[in-house]
Amino acid sequence: MATTASCHRVTHDPYEFKDNKINFHNIKTKLEARNKMLKGQWPGRGCEHCKSTEDAGGHSDRMSHLNMQGITAPKELDADKKAVNVTPTQLEIYFSNTCNLKCVYCNSKFSSTIDNENRIHGQFDYGQENNQGMPVRIYGKIEVNPNIEEDTEKLFVWLEEHIHELNKVMILGGEPFLQKETERMVKLLERTNNPNLTLVLFSNLTVDPVRVQKWLARMWRMVEQGKLHNLQVVGSLDCWGPQAEYVRNGLDLKKYTDNFEFILNKTRITQSINSALMALTIPTLSDLIERINNWSKIREVYWSGMKAGDHMRPFLNPTIFGKDIVPLGMSKAIDVFETNGDSIKEAQLNNLIGIKTECENTEPNGWDQKMLKAYLKELDRRRGLDYKILFPEIAKLLEY
Repeated sequence: MATTASCHRVTHDPYEFKDNKINFHNIKTKLEARNKMLKGQWPGRGCEHCKSTEDAGGHSDRMSHLNMQGITAPKELDADKKAVNVTPTQLEIYFSNTCNLKCVYCNSKFSSTIDNENRIHGQFDYGQENNQGMPVRIYGKIEVNPNIEEDTEKLFVWLEEHIHELNKVMILGGEPFLQKETERMVKLLERTNNPNLTLVLFSNLTVDPVRVQKWLARMWRMVEQGKLHNLQVVGSLDCWGPQAEYVRNGLDLKKYTDNFEFILNKTRITQSINSALMALTIPTLSDLIERINNWSKIREVYWSGMKAGDHMRPFLNPTIFGKDIVPLGMSKAIDVFETNGDSIKEAQLNNLIGIKTECENTEPNGWDQKMLKAYLKELDRRRGLDYKILFPEIAKLLEY
């Protein structure tokens, strides 16, 4: 079944249908959550991700998004500030799980490569404890939507009717440059006029450069013709060096850099980098930030970061180490982060400082550390790797 959520951190719910028309923005659970927020209550169901940051005195994702440039409130709020049944102004779309990477924090629902790996080795997760106090592997299966083709058709019907009401559409993955649905989306945009719409592609940029350049030229042409307001490419990258290639298994950092620098030097496309923050990405995060500082001397490159880990795999959250994770690279990343007075970058830096503050005010979680160690050992077994070589600081924290 196709699912929907107003934030990628919260529990997803099935679409609702009325007269065979899709409804994903004003379903019952979302309306209930909005009413709770109007009463000053946290809705739960994953909102703890921001609540824990704010409770610790940090600056959360939610707070950053409230003041993010380009965010437009639903039109219904012009007349009624307490309206909860509203028209969306931006939309994130995950068309399919077609992807060429196996990121540590991802799963088969978003990566066909992980799905193939699981067909060989079996699905796994952790959550029980044996009598020696160690995690026990649990086998299960994360279901990929069996009705993906039918639900995609219904989504495109909705887009045909409502895309003119959106000011931002974000295409995520899988990998958009490899997904067949990207072609269909571009064709829709080419035959319609959406002068207020920004198209955003989240890509791992480990894709053939000729393919990337061809797609971007086609999309940018729509900006020049006034059919789109802007085009943005978000290069997903979590840290730097061989550590980055471990975290995003299958990543070719040279190919990533070639694609990124082509966009930077040869186009006017807006660029940014999005990072998932977990223990493994902290030690070389500052190296990535310094690279962004240098790229920004040519043209502004923005960064955003968020904690990895969800209710299914909380052991990926960097806060499981408490204050011990901070000196391993988080403080340095903050110190080298150059904002140059840019309000967007200052908000992004505040978000990183907020995560640091949360780590400093969180007690280490020994059980989640055990699960992380078991998880990494199993990934290494499957992929013929050894996390302890590239992440000796983290391996030391996991000694027990």
